[in-house]
Amino acid sequence: MGRYHLAIVKTSLAVGLLGLGALGLSMTSPARAVALVPDPGNAHQPPVQLAQISPNVLEDLLTRINAERQRVGAPPLRINPQLTTAAQRHAQDMAQNRQISHNGSDGSTMQSRIEDARYPWTTIGENVAMGQATPAAVMTSWMNSPGHRQNILNPDFTELGLSYAEAAGRLYWVQVFAAPR
Repeated sequence: MGRYHLAIVKTSLAVGLLGLGALGLSMTSPARAVALVPDPGNAHQPPVQLAQISPNVLEDLLTRINAERQRVGAPPLRINPQLTTAAQRHAQDMAQNRQISHNGSDGSTMQSRIEDARYPWTTIGENVAMGQATPAAVMTSWMNSPGHRQNILNPDFTELGLSYAEAAGRLYWVQVFAAPR
């Protein structure tokens, strides 16, 4: 499958085929999520081997996020364990189903995953990506996309959950942004 890019910001939809393999979504009210799914090709796929999540990879990603925010005068984001739980759940689901989407295979949405993790929010956002092998590569993809960049640099967001999962040699990345109530 080629790499695709979709960005959903607030309740408007921006779509582009930029070869970035990333999706971005933010909302203060419900928004429609859109998915790209791989060509089914071989219906029998080998079982998913989830990558061991490396704290160093996530620390590198957080450092890169906060460096970009600092450049524009936005406050640094703090890691929140509840948002990380929501990000982990979604990264694993995308890897297991080999698709990039803001909707989970069980019908979950960004909002429902965050609420299931018991995070009380006022504003939330989510970036997802597929295929980039390093934090530097995924950040380059997100920062070159207006919708993803907007989520990363949004000064209204104060907390963050980060995760990734691996299937068939491809990484699936999730950033969950929020501000608490």
